[in-house]
Amino acid sequence: MKLKHLTWDYKQPLEDEMWQARRLAEFFPFVLEDLTAQDKALLLRRLDEINLPAERKEFIRMVCHEQQDPV
Repeated sequence: MKLKHLTWDYKQPLEDEMWQARRLAEFFPFVLEDLTAQDKALLLRRLDEINLPAERKEFIRMVCHEQQDPV
């Protein structure tokens, strides 16, 4: 079973983008392997609205940006 499915707590994830982004951020980096480009974009778009330590937000930004824009 993929870890990302465990983060949803439901058979299908809720349609609420903020809820999805918060759950992904809470379980980051454990769900990193299963994240799609759409998931990463959602995280980056909603990250400032999520209550996380600044260091963790910066780590999420670094990892998601690197994987979206490989050099």
